[in-house]
Amino acid sequence: MPDLDEKIEKLSAAIASLESQRQILGDAVVDAAIKALREQLTQLKTTSSSTEERKLVTIVFTDVSGFTALSEKLDPEKVRELINACFDWLVPVVQKYEGTIDKFIGDEIMALFGAPIAHEDDAERALRAALEMMDAITAFNHANGTEFGLHAGINTGLVVAGQIGGHDRRDYSVMGDAVNLAARLEQASSDGEIFVGPATYRLTKQLFDFEPIASLTLKGKEAPVEVHRLLGAKTAPKSIRGIEGLRAPLVGRDEELEEIRCALADLDRGQGSMLAILGEAGLGKSRLIAETRALLPAKVTWAEGRALSYTVGMSYWLAREILLSLLGAKAEAEIASALRNSLNEQADLYPFLARLLELPIEAAAEEQIKFLSSEALRSRMLEALRNYVRARAEREPLILVWEDLHWCDPSSWEVLETLFPLCNNVPLLMLCVSRLEDNRAAEMLQGHDGKCIRRMIRLSPLSRDESYVLVQQLLKIENLPERLRELILNRAEGNPFFVEELLRSLIDTGVIVLREGRATALREIQALEIPQTLQGVLAARIDRLPGENKQALQRASVIGRIFQQRVLAYIYEQDARPRLQAYLKELQRREFIQSREQRTSETAGLERDEYIFTHAITHDVAYASMLLARRKALHQQIAEAIETLFPGRIDELSATLGYHFERAEATERAILYLGRAAERAKATFANAEAIGFYESAIRLIARAGEKRFRQDGARLNEGLGDVLTLAGRHDDARTAFARALNLVENAELISRARLHRKLGFSHSLQRHFAETTHEFDLADKGLGEPADKHVADWWEEKVWIQLERMHLFYWQGMVKEMWEVADQFRTLILERGAAWQRSKFLKTLALWMLMDSRFQPSLECVQLARRAVAASEEANNPAETPHVNFVLGLIELFHGDLEDAAAQCGEAFRMAERTGDLVLQARCLTYRAVAYRRLGDVPRCRTEAERTLVLAEELKMVEYMAMAKASLAWVEWRGKNEVEGEKLANEALELWHGMENPYSMDWMALWPLIAIAFARRDIARAIELATGLLEENQHPPPEKLSAVVRKACEEWQNGVQEGAASGLAEAIKIAQELRYI
Repeated sequence: MPDLDEKIEKLSAAIASLESQRQILGDAVVDAAIKALREQLTQLKTTSSSTEERKLVTIVFTDVSGFTALSEKLDPEKVRELINACFDWLVPVVQKYEGTIDKFIGDEIMALFGAPIAHEDDAERALRAALEMMDAITAFNHANGTEFGLHAGINTGLVVAGQIGGHDRRDYSVMGDAVNLAARLEQASSDGEIFVGPATYRLTKQLFDFEPIASLTLKGKEAPVEVHRLLGAKTAPKSIRGIEGLRAPLVGRDEELEEIRCALADLDRGQGSMLAILGEAGLGKSRLIAETRALLPAKVTWAEGRALSYTVGMSYWLAREILLSLLGAKAEAEIASALRNSLNEQADLYPFLARLLELPIEAAAEEQIKFLSSEALRSRMLEALRNYVRARAEREPLILVWEDLHWCDPSSWEVLETLFPLCNNVPLLMLCVSRLEDNRAAEMLQGHDGKCIRRMIRLSPLSRDESYVLVQQLLKIENLPERLRELILNRAEGNPFFVEELLRSLIDTGVIVLREGRATALREIQALEIPQTLQGVLAARIDRLPGENKQALQRASVIGRIFQQRVLAYIYEQDARPRLQAYLKELQRREFIQSREQRTSETAGLERDEYIFTHAITHDVAYASMLLARRKALHQQIAEAIETLFPGRIDELSATLGYHFERAEATERAILYLGRAAERAKATFANAEAIGFYESAIRLIARAGEKRFRQDGARLNEGLGDVLTLAGRHDDARTAFARALNLVENAELISRARLHRKLGFSHSLQRHFAETTHEFDLADKGLGEPADKHVADWWEEKVWIQLERMHLFYWQGMVKEMWEVADQFRTLILERGAAWQRSKFLKTLALWMLMDSRFQPSLECVQLARRAVAASEEANNPAETPHVNFVLGLIELFHGDLEDAAAQCGEAFRMAERTGDLVLQARCLTYRAVAYRRLGDVPRCRTEAERTLVLAEELKMVEYMAMAKASLAWVEWRGKNEVEGEKLANEALELWHGMENPYSMDWMALWPLIAIAFARRDIARAIELATGLLEENQHPPPEKLSAVVRKACEEWQNGVQEGAASGLAEAIKIAQELRYI
């Protein structure tokens, strides 16, 4: 059965045959061909016959013309001898350029460049081989008195390479559209012509001369194909040589280093800052960090952490890495001891930092946290870490390095943003490193939120001269051949990492060797593996590995950029596991991977049996080289390995398991684990992660068929809607709730009512009151009468609906209707309701009292709100607690307890930050600004109003945009900037008056406008504005103030202008006394 063993036999025979033809072909051809064949033979001997890959390959089809006519004149045996003799001249040319003869088809040859072994310059090799084959056929004709012709088609593209055929016969070959196009090009060409496809032309146009021909319509191709005729090699090609290199020194970054020095100098003087280093992959971000460390002044603490591609969904991953680096310990016992020793007088922080680090906690410490809700624990962990970092920075200037923030998990982003303000108060330098792709990290680091002093470094590619200096320093060589220099500069395109990989490739091929730190070129590099792109470089390096090492690298790539040896061993056959350590050592020696023993920044966070790919792109290329089916099978095995090896961490690793099972197309288990990961993230208010997991699971359900996973689909869509509501994405939330509703059976009355209620609540947040009413009515109607076995669930949902309806009436100003609902359910809720129901009811009842008093609440109203807060604390409901606290702050504001109101709204805001409730955050900021306004605190009012405006614009909440502008109008008026104040106040009124449902806070904008008009002696305008204060739908001023305003307006209407002016003056004075202006 022809298989890989047979191919090895054929290669061995070919080497022997070439040795016998030295006198005919010459030493140069035979030596080159034999070298190539021996390299192929070495590779094939270490390659499993089952190995199949996805590869970028250049395919050459050549046809020897003239044999058909000859066949009519000669005996078939003679024809066979002649064509074999011709092939003996042509085949060594292919082998010389390390191509592979795929098959002979009559008088045609199919050759591959890039399979089974890839080179950086496979397209170039194919074209050179085709040109030399033209010369070879001419030489053959001259030697044998024949008149054969040759024509060829060449194309480059992605193929599947491996054993192809039936059970009885399989040969190594390639399949794909790229192969078909190469065959069609050969058929379209005439004798003496070499037709080149568009991909091959793009890769080689700087090395060869071409002639464009009219686009061809080829069989099997819908659109015409751009084709070029190959004429020959350029006399002065731009890129045909290359050199291997070492670790790059820093070149061309003087300005960036100066910026870093300034930041370090400020740090030495006690001034912290945030320094962002942004750039595309490979531009030297990590190297700049290494240089920064070399510049450190004495007595500075340095800690660093790096995010990884698969840790995006692992909450607090990067924050833990930073903390572990600060502690300088790895083993669990060492970490705990280091943490205790590091805390000094901050021992009370230990349980919270230990929980963040996922350390076991002793019983005494457990007592401090066991009664905390998840939301409260989250808050205390953030506070503890902030206080710990502050103390470390106060003890000694501190630098925290956050690398690869483009892969940062959202929870660590929260930590990062929590720490940013410390830079203003303590000597803390935050070094934040991210790629510039479309990602949250780059966007946020380039923003200006005023949280701390910011510095920005955006790395650009090196100039051509700088790149050349880099090459010279790497090789320590002064007289670099010009062609070699041009190759590096053209291919590297100013990317230092690309330069490193190009040079390392040349070392791997033996063209350049390093002796005592200096480079020496051993030979001419006519057929050097010239990389076309970085992917080509890495694919070539990977293919030069012995087969077992290559397979180990590929399997490891499926686990992730960081992989565990025990997981890798698990997916190996039992008899191969003992050799795995040797494979990994060889990969380390060749710098494909690193372990913790190598003590680089990349290995700082590795565990004892963990490895990391030296470059993320190396990992990506290794992964992409595997067949989809093979990846799928390995993802399945890896997921099962994780389940087996880490049985106690399944919940923690649910995101990783979901990732692998999803790619294994194990739909049911992927949905299970992605759902668990989503619920886990939702429970800790890691909302961004939760949304991602929910959406992944829902996509799988849609692909598999919703009927099969009806219950899962309903549950996941409802959970997604809950998180999207918190995130302020109301349209998306309603879409998710609607999908859930479509999946819930009609008989599931409670579930359907709950979804209608949530749809209504979402509408209410955008003041869509008609839609809210409709959904609440559907919820009430659909709930029907209670079934005996579900009475408790039925009553719980019934109460929910009524409480939300009361809140709707509050927004609509419907005091009577609020009381009717409250009166109907009051006894039931207060006597039999759960703590959360009592809390929500008392909160809503307090809002009713606030509105019934026309926003002049009594002490009873304040006390009722405080009872709601107490019930909320009893309920331990982290989602509802911030709402109840906000209502207390709102009522305190209108009661005149302004300091308490500001503090309460601040506390509610911090709670809402932890839950990710953006709408509530906007409300807290809005009324905190109002509290500071009424306190006369201009700076704080400005700060909170500006924050409100940013968030309200993001959420498209017009009412709070207007509130912010009204507060800022007052700020500008107080600063005697009447023009800007008037502009902002008018914009606020315009926004409010454009709303479908009126808003009752016009006084916020009217009072600055009244004061401005009065100062200008424009009494008519001031009176016109003052009448707006008395509108029925507006928040009523205190009677003392409203009486004076009303009298002034009446005086004006009666033509008593002086009396009106006098009344306005008195009204403005009283408004100032009452802190309305």
